[in-house]
Amino acid sequence: MRKKLCLALVVSAAVALTAFDVQAFPIAPLGSPDDASQVIQVRQGCGLGRHRGPWGGCRWNAGGGCWWHPTPWGPRRTCRW
Repeated sequence: MRKKLCLALVVSAAVALTAFDVQAFPIAPLGSPDDASQVIQVRQGCGLGRHRGPWGGCRWNAGGGCWWHPTPWGPRRTCRW
């Protein structure tokens, strides 16, 4: 009885997976005039007015800047945000 139930489940799953026409990623026509209007430009994935910091996080582009200064352990970068 258990073998027949498992066989029926496997057969029904196989039929269900092969019986439908799937379009997970339809192909769009190339060179359509709407291509340029659908692109949204962002800066490094952070958006307008932000940038990636030293460890990959998003930071605001607010004043300051970065500079190098000597330390007893070698040159270090200091940023003022």
